[in-house]
Amino acid sequence: MGYQSRKRGYKSRREKFAETLRTARIFLIFFTLGMVVWFFRNRYELWGWLKTYIYG
Repeated sequence: MGYQSRKRGYKSRREKFAETLRTARIFLIFFTLGMVVWFFRNRYELWGWLKTYIYG
């Protein structure tokens, strides 16, 4: 019979923070890529909106 620790599912605060940081980093990378694509697809509309307020 093999050894089984009672703390099998335990994660330290450092490990939890590292996992949260990794998840946040991945989310931010995909969010940034999505925003770049969105800005690129709507660049003419956004440029017209900016010209309305800048040159107005």
